[in-house]
Amino acid sequence: MQTYLRILKLLPPYKFQLIMAFVSMVGFALANGAMAYLIGPVMKFLFSNDSDSVIKIIPLDLFVIPKEKMIIAIPLALIVVAVVKGISSYGQSFFMGYVGQSVVRDIRKRLYDHVLCLPVNYFTTTPTGVLISRLTNDVNLLQSTTSEAIATTLKQSLTIIVLAGVVISLDWKLALAAGIALPLSVYPMRKLGKKMKKVSTQGQVTMGTITALLHESIAGIRIVKAFSMEGYESKRFQKENERYTQNQIKTIKVRSISSPLMETLGAVGFAVTIWFAAYRISHGTLKPEIFISFFASVLMFYQPIKALNGVNLNIQQGLAAATRIFDVMDMPGETEKKGGGAVITGVNDSVEFKGVTFKYGGELVLKGIDLRVGKGEVLAIVGSSGAGKTTFVNLIPRFYDVAEGSILFDGKDIRELTLNSLRSQIAIVSQQVILFNDTVKKNIGYGDTEMDMNRIVAAAKAANAHDFVSRLPQGYDTVIGEGGVRLSGGERQRLSIARAIFKNAPILILDEATSALDTESEHEVQKAISNLMEGRTTFVIAHRLSTVRNADRIIVLSGGAIKEIGRHEDLLDKGGEYSRLYSMQFNG
Repeated sequence: MQTYLRILKLLPPYKFQLIMAFVSMVGFALANGAMAYLIGPVMKFLFSNDSDSVIKIIPLDLFVIPKEKMIIAIPLALIVVAVVKGISSYGQSFFMGYVGQSVVRDIRKRLYDHVLCLPVNYFTTTPTGVLISRLTNDVNLLQSTTSEAIATTLKQSLTIIVLAGVVISLDWKLALAAGIALPLSVYPMRKLGKKMKKVSTQGQVTMGTITALLHESIAGIRIVKAFSMEGYESKRFQKENERYTQNQIKTIKVRSISSPLMETLGAVGFAVTIWFAAYRISHGTLKPEIFISFFASVLMFYQPIKALNGVNLNIQQGLAAATRIFDVMDMPGETEKKGGGAVITGVNDSVEFKGVTFKYGGELVLKGIDLRVGKGEVLAIVGSSGAGKTTFVNLIPRFYDVAEGSILFDGKDIRELTLNSLRSQIAIVSQQVILFNDTVKKNIGYGDTEMDMNRIVAAAKAANAHDFVSRLPQGYDTVIGEGGVRLSGGERQRLSIARAIFKNAPILILDEATSALDTESEHEVQKAISNLMEGRTTFVIAHRLSTVRNADRIIVLSGGAIKEIGRHEDLLDKGGEYSRLYSMQFNG
């Protein structure tokens, strides 16, 4: 119920459409009731020999129409009722469809915006395919709850109310007999609804796994082919595909049993009604034309009940999807992190680590880090794999928050700063190049809405990228494909360096930024990076120790702690951890 109420809270912006839909539903229900009511007079008109025919308008007989005029009045009434019913049906379908699509659009946008605000550690533990499934499959399933289910529920409920009024007005004793099966239908409807919600949730989980497998295999298709693992990936996919199919078969089973069960219960009601009506007609206490209208109304009465049972199954599917969507939306985002709202416009003194400790999944990754890096200083971070180098620099832009201690910019704790102002002071070039399926200029000028071409070209030249960009079919307007797939590895890396140069931030983080370049390009880009480092506080993660020989200081991380600190020559002379790592690389 809480989930459904959260969905209903999204409806107020569409009050006009909802009112129009409700008016249309009322018109549909009244027209449906009128159609059922007219069947009795039609039968009487066709088969009665009376000179007059009476149309009973609830609760009094208001019209006594001569038979010669009935030949025009009744067909005309049927046409009017049919037109009203058709217009009303169109109105409710259009307006509720409009509301449903609009609400789904709003939810998809809110979910996407919230996903973008989630902390980095959420993305490290959640497969990309699962997130894509939430944004596509789950949101699409939710549409059935917001539009089709709500529309059908209101429409059929109003129809039931009107038809109930008709059958009661015609003969309340018959109405009681016809309604004997209604209480019997409540339990199976609830039971089937719970079952549908359970199997639907399982199906959505499996679809997320399938999407994740698709994303992995397609993104890594070169590795799949290189290792001839097409068969293995096919088996993985088939396993989840079969699981999803079995789940859908369970869904079909629930739906399939629902309809005949309701029809059987309806037949019980019909049987009791016919027996009771036959008894009363034989005793002269029930007019045949009244029974005909009543029988038509009851036939029409059970149809919306059957439809409500079906829509209940759709609602349970939608609620299962909504629960998964709201689970993501309820996760605290980065903007909800505790801290102040101070804005920083530059780093004029230092970046300082004070007693910094960081845990990941309960495991201690960094402990007792005390370090002060002055403005314009180049600090290299080296160490064995798993020493915590990347975690160390990820704490600076608050991709993760420290467990203990603090990181200070000019003496101010970064947790007191707004995330936007903090990250605007930091440029990052990672070993894993991230580019977008967009033009070259939009990748270089990413984050700048003005797209100053002079600055973009200058950044490209500084990163030794201008020449190859100029040779592209549309130059800076060339779309480079997903992840820059249309470029070589070196070209992609140079574009990411150009992006960092364009940002012109006072703090620079380089994670083996030249690893994908050939020797000639690396030499030229290294000169551009050296120029970029001037006056900037730079953190360089180095796997190849030859790239950090000229750093102002080098820290050696081991076991999550700083084991050594100093310049290249001094650390070599010590004969400690740095010397050991250096010897392993250059002396075998």
